[in-house]
Amino acid sequence: MIPFTNQVCNDSFEDPKLFKSIKILEITLSAVCFILCFYFIIASFKGEFGVSYRYQLLAKEKALTKELKLVNEKTKAVKNKIKRLSDTSLDLELLDQQARKILGLIGEDELIVFKIRY
Repeated sequence: MIPFTNQVCNDSFEDPKLFKSIKILEITLSAVCFILCFYFIIASFKGEFGVSYRYQLLAKEKALTKELKLVNEKTKAVKNKIKRLSDTSLDLELLDQQARKILGLIGEDELIVFKIRY
């Protein structure tokens, strides 16, 4: 059995420089981790591949889809006119309409009425 003494040992616990440097290192690493986490959270919302950019792309996709539908309808209408004016099947009504519209032709028994706009 070891007897108890009232002597104070010289190895009393004080914060040596090693422990102070470890605390500074822990604080520095914690700050760096916090900053990186904050950066990646912001980038996930506002970045090039973020959530807000995805919604912008979806809106752009909807607008381009509508534009594509309009262009397809115009293309079908032009193809229909081309088909109706081809040599194999000539639509006389369409030919007459185009001649009146483009060349300004009228029939012998027709009158021209001008609208005067003020």
